[in-house]
Amino acid sequence: MDNTQTSIALNTAENIFAESNFQHIERTPFYFGEADKQILGWLHQSEVSPTLDTCLVICPPLAVEYMSTYRSLRYLADYFALAGIPVLRFDYHGTGDSAGFNLDENRLDDWMASIENACQQAKSLTGCEKVGLFGLRIGATFAASVAAKVDVDFLILWAALENGRRYVREIKAIQMTGAVAQNPADAQLLEAGGIAYWPDTQAALSKLNLLKITPKTQATLLIPRDDFPATSKLKDSWTGDGLDVEQIELKGSADMLLNAYFTKVPHQSIEKMVNWVLDKRRPQLRTSTPPLDVHSLGPQTCHITLPKSAPSNVHENDIDLEETFFRFGPNDSRFGICTQSPEKYDPSLPKIIIANSGATHRVGPSRLHVLLARQLAGFGFQVYRIDIPGLGDSYVNERELEHDEYIESSSEEINAAITKINTLTGDNQYLVTGLCSGAYFSFRAALELPNANIIESLLINPLTFYWHKGMTFDTAPSQNFSAWNWYRQAFTSLDSWKKLFSGKANYQFLLKTLTNRIKIKLAHKTMPVRQKLMTEEDTGNINDLNRDLAKIDQHNTHMTFVLAKSDPGYDLLMTSGGKTAKKLIKQNRLKIYMIGGADHTFSKFKPRKEAITTIVKHIAEKYCQQTEE
Repeated sequence: MDNTQTSIALNTAENIFAESNFQHIERTPFYFGEADKQILGWLHQSEVSPTLDTCLVICPPLAVEYMSTYRSLRYLADYFALAGIPVLRFDYHGTGDSAGFNLDENRLDDWMASIENACQQAKSLTGCEKVGLFGLRIGATFAASVAAKVDVDFLILWAALENGRRYVREIKAIQMTGAVAQNPADAQLLEAGGIAYWPDTQAALSKLNLLKITPKTQATLLIPRDDFPATSKLKDSWTGDGLDVEQIELKGSADMLLNAYFTKVPHQSIEKMVNWVLDKRRPQLRTSTPPLDVHSLGPQTCHITLPKSAPSNVHENDIDLEETFFRFGPNDSRFGICTQSPEKYDPSLPKIIIANSGATHRVGPSRLHVLLARQLAGFGFQVYRIDIPGLGDSYVNERELEHDEYIESSSEEINAAITKINTLTGDNQYLVTGLCSGAYFSFRAALELPNANIIESLLINPLTFYWHKGMTFDTAPSQNFSAWNWYRQAFTSLDSWKKLFSGKANYQFLLKTLTNRIKIKLAHKTMPVRQKLMTEEDTGNINDLNRDLAKIDQHNTHMTFVLAKSDPGYDLLMTSGGKTAKKLIKQNRLKIYMIGGADHTFSKFKPRKEAITTIVKHIAEKYCQQTEE
């Protein structure tokens, strides 16, 4: 195709971005970077669009914003790839799926180095002569800061923070309004959104100031947040420095930064960004060195050292680990990552599967799944962190099926993972686990897969044991359990009693909670009587946790619960399945661990550390001792 044909193709962007074309995107995971600081990247290329001479690197935000925007940034990569611009998205060192840990030191240097490394890798892999940078929120601040040192073809900065000091202030404000109070003894530890910012990192972030730098770029697009008044301070500053800067207002940043379950992909805004690059930079067909074949790079393995000084580490020595990509399901369309230690791996131990939590991908909230997998691998376990289809990088081709955190086929998906692992390593025993909806998947797998050799189901903060199509969080039973749990704790507070009699309490909501509580208690008390009046078919269709816990026990599967004291999980379990649960507890076939000071996702450092330590010690002591015996 010559440049004229390319121009024609690029000027019909509405055809390029047809939903049916997204099935032609090739998304390839790989590791890159220094041997001791490897980074996970995804290269997005179109199988049908001509490759242009410009590629793009995406700089994501941090913490909960990284989790919330993961799907949107994955789409952004697809859109640019369809336009002929290959894209590399990645996780900074010590975040996401990349190697490294959030140690007590300045993390900013490694984050910035990750971007520079990604730019070099993107050009090398694609054969493109030029590279552009896209950044969101603090990722935009990072991108602009790197562009002050490295030449880039263009910059797209969405909802950029003009300086790092403002970001630190935001974190402090979020920390002060968190559901779980900060321990006064941890005054120097700044944390919000599931990531800890140690003093050296705080100081380094605070020194970032985009008004005091001049990026080395040909063109810059600034897009303010759509939920705050826009200012032109950064545009004016850089225009005064002689840069070509445009600022436009686009919708989508607010919806993209919501809790992961409620986020929306800003498709139209992303299209406008792509068209801005095509119109502004007018990239040409690539004529330079042919691109490298990412598939020819050999086995894609990440080598990680788990230092004994790492947060949450229960090991007394450094542990060498390896992480590799894991494909399973129909046509290997599902994605996961396998963690193991080459020296410690014991094939006789049960394999561990960690399923998605909520609407987030395999990393888990606050990187919980990554930390758990690496700790457990140090004891000889092989651990698989998987994406349920529609989440993370297990794609579905129908957008209406995306982002569904409680899918009906969860047991089939886990069974597909088990089948693939058995194919690779021989028949195994399995422990399945997960938080929130991951706990639900683990429960359903233990119940519905009697022949899968699941010997333990470890549920972390489940919000429900039953879910049907059409159910929402507002109508889920856990809402009442959460409300009742909150009131139960409030009744022990003198301030709450004062508020109750002051006329300022929400009496309508309190009455509704009490009424629903009575209904739930009555429903469970009368369950045996109602079952006697039902046909066998009707009885099998009702939600009966007592019955299902007994059935799981018959499968010779142990149950373990790790619960935040502030979460409704314990009340949900003991109210719905109390009779059988109490019996199994006495028989030591059901264990419950309670974690104090924790919220639903263990977003605080110390409760998260306690939860990880509790889970790892439970599993290691139970199964490693059995192996030794």
